[in-house]
Amino acid sequence: MIDYSYLESIASREKNLIRTKDNRYTMLVKGRYVHSYYTCGKEALRLVEHILNLERKNTLIIFMGAGLGYQIDILEKEGFENLIIIEREKTIYSIFQKIYNPGENSFVISPDDDPSRLDTIFTMLDIEKWKNIKTVALRGSYDKNLYKTFEDRIERLLMVKLGDFSTRLKFEEIWLINIIKNINNLRHSGFVRQLFGRAINIPVIVVSAGPSLKSSLSDIKKIQNRCILVSVDTALSPMYEAGIIPDFIYSLDSQVQNLNDFSMIDADFLKRTKIIYDIVVNPELPYYFRNISAGGITNTFAANTAHLDFDFNGNSYLVKNEMVSWIETAASLKIGDIETGGSVSTSAFYFAYQLGGNPIILSGQDLAYSYLCSHSASTSHYYKIIRKSSRLKNLQSVFIDILLSRRYVAANPLPNISGGVLYTDFVLKNFRGWFEESALSVTKFNPDISLINSSNYGSQINNFQNISLIDCFYIKDYPIIDKENIPGILLIETKKIDKIIHLMGNIYNYLKSLPADRGIFNKIKDSEWKFINKYFMRESMIFERYDNFDKENIERKLFRLIKAIEGVKNGN
Repeated sequence: MIDYSYLESIASREKNLIRTKDNRYTMLVKGRYVHSYYTCGKEALRLVEHILNLERKNTLIIFMGAGLGYQIDILEKEGFENLIIIEREKTIYSIFQKIYNPGENSFVISPDDDPSRLDTIFTMLDIEKWKNIKTVALRGSYDKNLYKTFEDRIERLLMVKLGDFSTRLKFEEIWLINIIKNINNLRHSGFVRQLFGRAINIPVIVVSAGPSLKSSLSDIKKIQNRCILVSVDTALSPMYEAGIIPDFIYSLDSQVQNLNDFSMIDADFLKRTKIIYDIVVNPELPYYFRNISAGGITNTFAANTAHLDFDFNGNSYLVKNEMVSWIETAASLKIGDIETGGSVSTSAFYFAYQLGGNPIILSGQDLAYSYLCSHSASTSHYYKIIRKSSRLKNLQSVFIDILLSRRYVAANPLPNISGGVLYTDFVLKNFRGWFEESALSVTKFNPDISLINSSNYGSQINNFQNISLIDCFYIKDYPIIDKENIPGILLIETKKIDKIIHLMGNIYNYLKSLPADRGIFNKIKDSEWKFINKYFMRESMIFERYDNFDKENIERKLFRLIKAIEGVKNGN
């Protein structure tokens, strides 16, 4: 709220404050009145009157320019709570910060704050309850040059946040079901944390499935004995065809289609590698790997995705799946957290960092539609797209249609390793941004680490050196590695997994007692297992917003969840 009495008391000594015709105050900054000199109260009301009919608790309002806060005060007195207030003019902010008392969900960005400050704010806002997002620009103080970088950051954050929320709505059900079914796979797996620090100062190449990968395979083959190869699952088929056995395969996708990346690879090849599987993957994948393991040696390692966020004071914390947190707490175990930027390549990069790799080298990380393609030839994605071609429509035409159907950018301002015009889209640009920011974070904590992009084509990634694979190993003569000793002695924590399965019985009994009626959402909100609430997030949101209760779908989801737990209890 605005403290008008304090504003009045400081007006006599603040030369910048000018009394208006309607007996309020304005400021003259750079030759312009911040608020109307005649009717600043009516002006403030006109700025926000289109918001007044919206729901109070489900609306986010972003103010571009605070001024003396009249427009802010109107909305706060009307009950609007979620506010982001950005004031970039120092003269104005020097007064505003004295007279404004922010509410619990009001966040103020000062002229000294960087646009990254918005990142910490957006992590604290609950996007699930937003129905409306409105921007209010104070005309008298708005300067595009001051606010453009913040507006761009807000647009990107909203797209990412809304994209993440959309992904959760779509996949929360399958994530929870897969986690439950993977509990029995955990009793036969190592944990990724047991691999952390096992390859200190050893070169690690993260092999991704960008279109340029094919041109890098011959170089990877030449130096494969002098580095650790971490391949994303999508890149496995091109590696297989080139006769290159990765040391680790990283798999993240929860969908059953992800199994296609392994469908054309023979078991003898897979016996000679190891898989890092996120706990949300389809349970058939780690089950298959542990059944073909050689000599009883574990070749499956479970990992957990965690997002690194920051509070308003810049303190970091990890956000991870509620059920994974429950499993780790209930059984006193630690699977190992892998940060991600939304793609399997970002997770593989962070795994390479946790291994202790130095340098960490990217290959096939195009982050663009190089050669007008989305993926390397021989990947499952590539074969899927080939099926769309015909005698009358060649493969390149199919890829051009894909480009035209997406929000793509002809990225002249986006540096291209090999020059020329580069095409990308919003998602790939986000991945690129994650790599660049992650590189800054990694080098801040480990200044001696080298981060190299050896992709033969595609987007240039800031904060990575551009060095070819052969030059990387020519500059420094890395020795041949004894890879058999990288995993070391691993502990399979079967007793702790038994404890989890025993505790799952309590959840099973609780679910069996739940009636599939309109009161189910309040019941699960009050339960001790918060992940059940997330499982029904989509249905709960639709019910709260539109009073639409889909009894048949609730019964289906309850049945599926109960059967998944039964399978774990029966050892399936």
